[in-house]
Amino acid sequence: MLTRAARTGLKIIVLLLQKGQAKALAAVEEAVVAAVKTYTGKCLCGAVSFSAEGLSDIWYCHCKQCQHLTGLYIAAAGVKRDHLTISGDVNWLPISEASKSGHCGSCGSYMFWDEAARDTVSVLAGNLDDTEGLSVKGHIFVKDKGPYYEITDGLPQFEGFPPQGTRGETL
Repeated sequence: MLTRAARTGLKIIVLLLQKGQAKALAAVEEAVVAAVKTYTGKCLCGAVSFSAEGLSDIWYCHCKQCQHLTGLYIAAAGVKRDHLTISGDVNWLPISEASKSGHCGSCGSYMFWDEAARDTVSVLAGNLDDTEGLSVKGHIFVKDKGPYYEITDGLPQFEGFPPQGTRGETL
């Protein structure tokens, strides 16, 4: 059964094919593949594994929470909460009044970031088995970045979350 995003994408593809717009068609095809692809991943020791259907593209987050959790910044992709299946013992640690981080109960690998007010969970990209079909969209919370490094990759930078529509529906 196709997801709503896949059905919509297929309709757009048919329309673009009818109009002969190959460049736009390629972009839509990439988005549809990412929307319906199931990504898998695991922690360092393999005790926790997960599958995530329809991950958003990856964002680099430079917020203070991410700095304290990792010592630098993170690369993460969002997934709708009901499209994420986790197996194994995840230790959920409160990191603010609104958010928590998920770590393997055995090896401690940082794997997830969750804010109850959002309908998505962030999956740390380093835990994914395969990132084919995903790309990095930009940097968020750059106002909090450490002074000991520069961002020089040319990707968009935002002081907080990017404007709606820029970030994709699942960041």
